[in-house]
Amino acid sequence: MRVLLCYPFKDNAYYKVGFVLPPLGLGYIASNIRKHGHDVEIIDLNLRQERIRWDEYDVVGISADTPRYNSAKVLAAKAKAAGCKVMMGGPHVTFMDEEVLKEGLADVVIRGEGEETTVDVLNAFSKGHNIDEISGISFIQDSTVVRTPDRHPPDIEQLPAPARDLLRIKEYRFLEMGGRKITGILTSRGCPYNCSFCSSSEFSGLKWRALRPERVVDEIEDIVTNYGFSGIAFLDDNFTLNPARVKEICTEIIRRKLDIYWWCFSRADTLLRNEDMVRIMAKAGARYIFVGFESAGEAVLEHYHKRIDPNMSKEVVKLLRSHGISTHASFIIGDIEETVEMVEQTIEFAKRLSPEAVQFSILTPYPGTKLYEEVKDRIFTRNWDLYDCLHPVMRLDHLSPEQTLKLLRKAYIRFYLTPRRIINGILSPLRGRGIKVSSILKILRGVA
Repeated sequence: MRVLLCYPFKDNAYYKVGFVLPPLGLGYIASNIRKHGHDVEIIDLNLRQERIRWDEYDVVGISADTPRYNSAKVLAAKAKAAGCKVMMGGPHVTFMDEEVLKEGLADVVIRGEGEETTVDVLNAFSKGHNIDEISGISFIQDSTVVRTPDRHPPDIEQLPAPARDLLRIKEYRFLEMGGRKITGILTSRGCPYNCSFCSSSEFSGLKWRALRPERVVDEIEDIVTNYGFSGIAFLDDNFTLNPARVKEICTEIIRRKLDIYWWCFSRADTLLRNEDMVRIMAKAGARYIFVGFESAGEAVLEHYHKRIDPNMSKEVVKLLRSHGISTHASFIIGDIEETVEMVEQTIEFAKRLSPEAVQFSILTPYPGTKLYEEVKDRIFTRNWDLYDCLHPVMRLDHLSPEQTLKLLRKAYIRFYLTPRRIINGILSPLRGRGIKVSSILKILRGVA
């Protein structure tokens, strides 16, 4: 069958600052589709806006996280009007399948990780078979939403690498780190921590599944050799969950003499317990580590189920800096019981920590999270465009939506608009590290 996979456009602050990476999820699905004999293409509308000739395809698959859902619906309507079968997948429709199915915009929803399920559906379509025995899907039958049993998450070792040729990753030249162009890699799935505001554990499961270190470094080497990138973004929810594996990956990077800079996501407690891991990460090219500190308040951290305390945040920044690694710190504002004073404390806490970069976000109840179930009666808008962590969407006990937005802007301005950060930004291109002034201005414009 002729298959098109689409990644919808989303014009938000992250897009404005150039945080655009190839949609590796579609890359994995495409490689498995191709492996099973179907023709497949990928169009990422964040890379370029282009006119799609829907009549050239039999089936269109559309990825839909929550902030892209409205854009996904527009694409689905066009594909349906052209006579295509439409599959939709991704976090939003996995947990809100009834919404899209009852609007008649999709023939089938692929729930959870979609590589194997998508191939089963395509095979059924091509042979004219029923799909009701395929696990992990939802569809309409006799005006009723039918949900087949959940599919067990795939063994990712058995999946082919993402189809980077179909993703056209050489065209993704937006992000830089130390003067190196960055592209993404995904080496594990699943997360056992189950933070209240994150849907990853529900979407990919609590069981952590990882690629072998040798395969990870093979993929890095392919990226460097065949696609010309020397900056790597490890997009795993928690790349460092198994420190022994991280050390094996780093050892192999060093052994192969791969000259790369890279960043990853980690946790404060893991880093503090494993300085030997941090040391070899630095030797293997780690330049930035994204760590979720989230708040200066212990009660807020407990509500988020973060399992850390503010003192850990101070120690992590100090530890990483001692090994020449920069900290990209994440903070969330807008917890249900937060006050202006509590948010101000978090802003001041971020300034005192003085990580090299910060991300401030507004607490957002995504479908599929514990938080969403907890605050359903507080949600005042289901305009999914606003679910981008930059807009308030639920009522809080002490903060109005206007106050929350004002505090978000204030946090970015107070952190980034200091003489020291502006001077460092000017020197950033010469030092090969830090955030350039132009990037700081883009960040501020994005939340203005």
